[in-house]
Amino acid sequence: MERARLTPFRREQATTRICKVSSFATELLEIRSKEPSSLHVLLIAGNPGIAAFYKDFVEALYENLGGQASITAIGHISHCQKGSTHGRLFSIYEQIDHKVDFIEQELQHSEQSIVLVGHSIGAYIGLEVFKRLQNKIKFLVGLYPFLKLNKSSVKQSAIGYIARY
Repeated sequence: MERARLTPFRREQATTRICKVSSFATELLEIRSKEPSSLHVLLIAGNPGIAAFYKDFVEALYENLGGQASITAIGHISHCQKGSTHGRLFSIYEQIDHKVDFIEQELQHSEQSIVLVGHSIGAYIGLEVFKRLQNKIKFLVGLYPFLKLNKSSVKQSAIGYIARY
């Protein structure tokens, strides 16, 4: 019996692009749907805030959605090597404003529904972006959302206890 030859599957490759958002160089990692699609997934990075960190995830998500959605991962201001912020630190609120500005600049006129996916602290940023742009964003998914424990909260203490194990 002859064994079938397996041909390696060539995964669609995400590409990096730098664009100006809020007057700062911003790293994006993207795969655009080849077909007209009704969905755009925007992945908001956790720390270290570098979009390229999510390359495998973006490509796998695109593949699992059958190539029927465009996927963009966005990094945080000053977390990529392109463009200089001269050592300036940015608050979480400035990072939130940055993501809102990106959506308004790059995706506002699109007919595609936007799904936010936030990883870690990106889940919190996504939640705040969702609150501001509820008319444009259809869903928010938090992947391993960042938890700040309030020791006087019974629920958070229980979550913290479980998370340690």
